[in-house]
Amino acid sequence: MLLIKNLLPQRSSEMHKGDRGRLLVAGGSKHYPGAPALSCLSALRTGAGVVTLLSNNFACSACAAKFPEIVFRIEDDIEDAKSKWSDYVLSAKNNSHAMIAGMGLERSENAQEFIVKIWQDYPRKILIDGDGLFALAENQENLSLRRDSVITPHEGEAARLLRITPEEIHANREAAVVELARKWGCAVLKGHVTLIKSCDCDEIFRVIYGGAELSVPGSGDVLAGCIGAFLAMGLEPVKAAYLGASVHGMSGDLLRKKFGIDGVSASEIASNIRVVINNLRRNS
Repeated sequence: MLLIKNLLPQRSSEMHKGDRGRLLVAGGSKHYPGAPALSCLSALRTGAGVVTLLSNNFACSACAAKFPEIVFRIEDDIEDAKSKWSDYVLSAKNNSHAMIAGMGLERSENAQEFIVKIWQDYPRKILIDGDGLFALAENQENLSLRRDSVITPHEGEAARLLRITPEEIHANREAAVVELARKWGCAVLKGHVTLIKSCDCDEIFRVIYGGAELSVPGSGDVLAGCIGAFLAMGLEPVKAAYLGASVHGMSGDLLRKKFGIDGVSASEIASNIRVVINNLRRNS
């Protein structure tokens, strides 16, 4: 059994921002500039030291106007510049400890090729979410298991990855998360009770926190940023996934108790994560 408070990374009074973990966030498009911004905000609120957004000028500009703490790597839209995105990710200029990718990326051929390339060649821990999961599903014959990866599908995305129906996923979620982990590494099957399974561990972990208040646009992007921050801090995938999903759910619990289940925004969920983490530290 994993104890949430024991998973939190230790903090030294002499630490600098690089010690907090460097996370690269790759995503966004003309239609969905806000998705990676939410992941970046979440990663900062989780405690990451350096968060870099790799996206197009529109998404980076929109994000910079609200979150000046984020570092930006601006490239042409992936529709026009697929190689520039992967070239940066795989270059020495990218000193990230971990990366998350796919949020708001859309499903073009270029976007799929980018996800496939980084899945195959990025040498550090990686999380794939959103449209990145579509790319994995469509190209899975060419992709191998990564033990340093996390995928975060909801039931519809899981169905595409396993090539069955969402109804079949819902009817047997435990079997589904086991198969997802066997094929992809560490799987976070989102839902009313989120299930987490690693290919290297027999146990299925259940996240009992959070409720209907989390069923809002952008909530999954916030979850990805939270898990990604813990990956960048050095946690192994299953521990980062369990801690991130638990903290995300606990943030929702606090908001539900204060406001109810309606009208909660993803930005509020992200911002409240620091309250949850600091409460855990004080009570540990």
